Amino acid sequence: MENKSRRNFLKIASHALGGTLAAGIAVPVVGLAVHPWMKETVFGTEDFVAIGTLEDYPVGVPKKITITSSKMDAWNVFDGLVMGSVWVVRTGDNSLRVFSVNCPHLGCGVDWGEDVKKFLCPCHEGVFDINGQKLSGPSPRDMYSYETKIENKTILLNYKRMV
Repeated sequence: MENKSRRNFLKIASHALGGTLAAGIAVPVVGLAVHPWMKETVFGTEDFVAIGTLEDYPVGVPKKITITSSKMDAWNVFDGLVMGSVWVVRTGDNSLRVFSVNCPHLGCGVDWGEDVKKFLCPCHEGVFDINGQKLSGPSPRDMYSYETKIENKTILLNYKRMV
């Protein structure tokens, strides 16, 4: 009788120990599999990116700036990710226009010609005024521009969507 109760005890103890060890392995594996559904694992490069304040941009003087953001992709975090560049033109006391640095014709880099006060595309001699409107060249349209808004004196740029 004593042998049977000892056998039952050892049987229960070995099952409990085996179950504990199996749970100790299964819980992290299940957590690893469920983690992507329970938490946002990709974020960053938000719709609106801060590009400074109005005081950073003098009225009527185009300024080329680099757009940076942070991005998390699974467990990797990328800070200061360079997304591209834009031309910012402050057109009035509280208004501004933000243009793509790429020509709408074939995507060449557009520069500001300080001597002629116009945006110039060197590839096919496209010319745009300070408001981004096409003056001459093969471009089928005006310069691409971006949506902006001002919150708490900070300029926010929607870098994902051109208008």
